[in-house]
Amino acid sequence: MNIKRFSLIKDILMFICLIGLMLTPYLARHIDIGRAWYFLGLNWHFVTWHVLFGCILTVLFIIHIAINFKWLAGTSKAWAKANAGTKAKFWMMILVCVFMSASIVTGILWALGTGVSVGPTSIIAGGTVAFESVGPSSTIAFWHTFTSWMAFFLTGIHIGLHFTKFLSFAQKPKAKPPAAPAA
Repeated sequence: MNIKRFSLIKDILMFICLIGLMLTPYLARHIDIGRAWYFLGLNWHFVTWHVLFGCILTVLFIIHIAINFKWLAGTSKAWAKANAGTKAKFWMMILVCVFMSASIVTGILWALGTGVSVGPTSIIAGGTVAFESVGPSSTIAFWHTFTSWMAFFLTGIHIGLHFTKFLSFAQKPKAKPPAAPAA
């Protein structure tokens, strides 16, 4: 699999996880709080889904930064030569990194403070913690919510800045002109 296809799949998975992360707290509050589904012998509670999406997004985020680190380093070295669009993308990427990292750290701290196990063990154990016990009543909950929404908003702008890249995958490759006959 080439890097462009891998990157596209990674970006689509990141988008799905981000939407899932942003929806699960609201679905838990508005659709039968405390409801759980059993699948493959596991209890799939809304908190479990939120933690699962968060863990997957964290791994994909780290991969995304690793893949794009060369661009970040090159842009910072050639800052004086960079145009305004490149500088805007650079600062957007930095802001997304800051707020996404803060969201990940505060999410882990919030989960540890409420007794929700973080990582694969929360899926295996069933993650059966009602959302009332992890409601937005603490300072860490506020900061997790704030940084998550800022990361979501900035990620939307980040996607918009790179949207032509996504559209280019949907287009058919241009046909190569026929080779000139040898004389």
